[in-house]
Amino acid sequence: MSKNKVTILSTFAKDILLDEKGRIFRKQEGGPAFYILKAFKEEDIDFNLITAPLMDVEILIKGGEEFGRIKKKPKPKKIDFSSINTPFLLISTLLNEFDLNGISSFKGKVFLDLQGYVRNGQDFGKKKYWNIPDEVASSIFCLKGTEKEMRYFPKSFLKSQKQKILLITKGKSGCEIFAFGKKKSIKPPIIVENTEMIGAGDYFFACFLIYFLKTKAPFISGRYATEKTLNFPLSKLKISHYD
Repeated sequence: MSKNKVTILSTFAKDILLDEKGRIFRKQEGGPAFYILKAFKEEDIDFNLITAPLMDVEILIKGGEEFGRIKKKPKPKKIDFSSINTPFLLISTLLNEFDLNGISSFKGKVFLDLQGYVRNGQDFGKKKYWNIPDEVASSIFCLKGTEKEMRYFPKSFLKSQKQKILLITKGKSGCEIFAFGKKKSIKPPIIVENTEMIGAGDYFFACFLIYFLKTKAPFISGRYATEKTLNFPLSKLKISHYD
């Protein structure tokens, strides 16, 4: 089996985009799996994909930001983690559609996106606190989330995670990376503003893992992922430069 092979636990969605008055103006393919696979296919990286059922996601576009809502909560899918024999496991969800019990039986490195596990689901953009089980916390090698999402997570765990890898994304301002006790802030070489950046965080995380597979260097991987995400999406871009 290829040393660069990854198993992905993620979900496809039908995105229903709403304007500020709640009117539907577009429907499109989406979900974290859609954008993660885009990155993996671009880089021609082997992967195994385990998905939950397709989900409908309403996305309210307001003030240049996206706020998601998922009315139908899925039943968490049981996973036999002991049967996953790839060296890397990427988990990126919409809600908690994968049951993480037994994850400690996976012997490789776990890369987990916080987004789904702190999403309220019922209200646009609302979050909920995730009191992460000890088994899951000890199994995570790399954790990714936005600044806002990190507020809904145990501070004690975040402190300990900085001794492994912690990615804090900051939108157009780049990201902050804590890795093995060291810290680096990464800004993109240009500022990209867009009214729609749906899926950019999923694409960024996939690009980070892809480059980490090659380099085992988190800060270099963070720079690569930041610069790759500048081209996402390829339309409606407004570009300016840092002073």
